[in-house]
Amino acid sequence: MFKTTRKITIAGLALILFGGVVSPSVVHADSTGATDNATAAMAKVSDANATNSTATTTGLAKGNQTNVKITGIELPYTSIKDATGVTHRVYQYSKIDSTVTLKQLQDANYTNWLHSQYPDDGFIDALITNGPETFDRLSTNVDLNQSRLDYVFSFDVSGMTRDTYVNAMGAGAAIAAWTLSMGTKVENHQITQSEVKENFESVLEPMLRKLQIPVYSTLADGYQSMVDEQGTGTNGETQFETDIIQAKNNTVSGRYLSGYPADKFATLDAMTSRADTMALYQKPMSYFYPKQSDGTYHIDGSLLTEVPIVLAESSDENTETPTPSTSQPVTVHYVDDQGNTLKPDKTLTGKLGDSYKTEPLDIDGYGLTTTTGNETGTFSNTAKSVTYTYAPVITNGGDGDTIAPEGTVIYATKKIGLYKHATFTNKARKQWYAKKARINRPMFVVTGYAKSKNGVKRYQVKDVNHHSKTNGKTGYVTANAKYTSRVYYATKHKTITVINPKGVNAYSKKALTNKKAHYKQGQVLKVKKIVNQNLTTRFVLSNGRYITANKMLVQSGKQTMPKRVQTKTALNRYSTANLTKQSKHVSAHAVLKVTGWTYSNANNFSKSDTLRYQVAGGYITGNKQLVRVFK
Repeated sequence: MFKTTRKITIAGLALILFGGVVSPSVVHADSTGATDNATAAMAKVSDANATNSTATTTGLAKGNQTNVKITGIELPYTSIKDATGVTHRVYQYSKIDSTVTLKQLQDANYTNWLHSQYPDDGFIDALITNGPETFDRLSTNVDLNQSRLDYVFSFDVSGMTRDTYVNAMGAGAAIAAWTLSMGTKVENHQITQSEVKENFESVLEPMLRKLQIPVYSTLADGYQSMVDEQGTGTNGETQFETDIIQAKNNTVSGRYLSGYPADKFATLDAMTSRADTMALYQKPMSYFYPKQSDGTYHIDGSLLTEVPIVLAESSDENTETPTPSTSQPVTVHYVDDQGNTLKPDKTLTGKLGDSYKTEPLDIDGYGLTTTTGNETGTFSNTAKSVTYTYAPVITNGGDGDTIAPEGTVIYATKKIGLYKHATFTNKARKQWYAKKARINRPMFVVTGYAKSKNGVKRYQVKDVNHHSKTNGKTGYVTANAKYTSRVYYATKHKTITVINPKGVNAYSKKALTNKKAHYKQGQVLKVKKIVNQNLTTRFVLSNGRYITANKMLVQSGKQTMPKRVQTKTALNRYSTANLTKQSKHVSAHAVLKVTGWTYSNANNFSKSDTLRYQVAGGYITGNKQLVRVFK
């Protein structure tokens, strides 16, 4: 598992971070790949400008173009935007000035020094050898008013649509930011594997799957294998820790980020990075050709990066109403499944290239079913719309009894079947799922909706029980709230109890970053409110910290945890919750301290599960006929 996951993770990151997703350049998975691609990118900009100097870009008049005389080339860099909105440029070549000028390259002393700083570097050698010629080729006619996206599509798009291209770039940034953040937090022991897994499945995986780009699907599979990994790795770490830290280190070296404060990587946010990267492509070309005081121009270093991305920290700012400007608005609609308006439309406005973000509303009696349009993106010269479609509550009588939105996770609260068709028959049944304890319930991602021949609502789903033999199965399950429910709480509760055997962490950010505390199984916590985070929710505790609202990890109300048990008869203690590998014989009437509880057959959905108590040295039965509980 280790070698396979490492290969998929590193190769996938190389494809994204070094240009393989959206670029025809040769992909190199080692540290020289970025250098080779920077050289190729410089040649591509030169070729593009040469092309644009002899042919008018589609839809643009020649009068819109400016003759730019290039006298300086900024070196390749990665942008990192902190929570205050300040952008830092981390340069690939940190030993020299960030910009190399034509005048410098005409000075033999300077070029000799430059070579001494980076001997045998392809990009630096190309600057020294071909610098003056390259400056001449870059000096040409450019439409400084067109967006970077239009500029890219004027010469090479690798067969992609504009939307696919921009989303692919945004996804690359999200993956890089997620890997840096999670890998750093794992390395610093700030987050558990289960929390990384939850974050991946609620934030990164749905975005990657939705793109329907093969390399991203492969990468999602690789990351899924990594967050599911078990076993021992190197240096006493688990296999999961070894692989995610390695992926983080690969991203640092691939983006030449070793000079950036390592602890800052933990605060990077995947979806903010995605939005900021997509916004980069709406900026006008004047941004990438900064004009100098003498009337000449410099080339921005991001034009020499095969896959320019922006890594960004989470700011938790409200971007629902950006600063008004003259760009075209984004209109948000809230309708039912018949097209009737449930809430007044919202109109968002902002400056050209600024990011926008929309969110669904909580509407009494209705649950969100589908979302049409891009919930996040950038303001452009084209009007956009986002439509949130709701359906009436299926049944009354419980939290989460609404239709689960597409892309969210549900679990089975009773025995259910998975079927080939929306009309359930014995012949169409693919799998039975036994009724399980709360922490072991089978989970499914909602991928669509259907109705049986009699009009009964069904969920179209994918099994996401990654340690089970059923993992990956697809089909239809009931949408009856008596049998299936959303995994995340939808309403606030005054108190919650931690039920995950490994406990949960609390954070200062709702993206579950900046760990502040760890709460053990059985601890009761006071809740101030509940907030949305992408397709999940978080509880805000009375101390202002954020905690997961996953029902398999926390439970509403005060749940009393057993403190001690007394054996009614002699019994055995075992090393596993399935009561295998006997480790001790316990005599009758012995009193044992309970440190936690769990259930057998956690990943076997063809069998029900049975309560076990964790005691010093292992597990014992929770059968009331064999043990007496003291609370």
